[in-house]
Amino acid sequence: MPTALVTGASRGIGLAVARDLAKDHDVILAVRDPVDVLVNNAGVYTGSPRDIWAVNVRGPLLLTRALAGKLAKGARVVMVTSGLGGLSNQAESLRHKLQDPQLTIEDILALCERPPGGYGPSKAALNALTRLFAGELPNARVNAACPGWVRTDMGGPGAPRSVEQGAASVLWACRLAADGPTGGLFRDGQPIGL
Repeated sequence: MPTALVTGASRGIGLAVARDLAKDHDVILAVRDPVDVLVNNAGVYTGSPRDIWAVNVRGPLLLTRALAGKLAKGARVVMVTSGLGGLSNQAESLRHKLQDPQLTIEDILALCERPPGGYGPSKAALNALTRLFAGELPNARVNAACPGWVRTDMGGPGAPRSVEQGAASVLWACRLAADGPTGGLFRDGQPIGL
């Protein structure tokens, strides 16, 4: 299905165009009103490490940074992560870097230039990015949600979880209470130690 980006889509002509295009397009709405929920879901599993990090880390980093000023008070920012991003699965040098209390968003952006591995390391960096954005966006609830191993094109037909089960894990973070946790990693609404 083709994709359409419609600016000024919160009302009037922009909204009408977006609604009509949604019949046969994936529509991305761009509005100037505050953003209530941002879900950084795009991800790739295979390819060069640089390409994987461009989608799995750089994309969410730049989009969240670009929209930071538009996030409504109490907005939810959800980074879709993976169990393969667990720190225990990463090289010691990456674990050390991502656990450094002095780690910054700029440090993670620099890692995108010389990625230390593919999918798993990129999701570990996304988890660290979640923690950093939670600190930078104190009026939002910023969390990483793991859908689990899901029967999608990426997960394959042998995965144990349905698309609906995976989506429910992400939707939990989208609908988190205003006083809910921030900076955490969750699967099915439960904290996980990635």
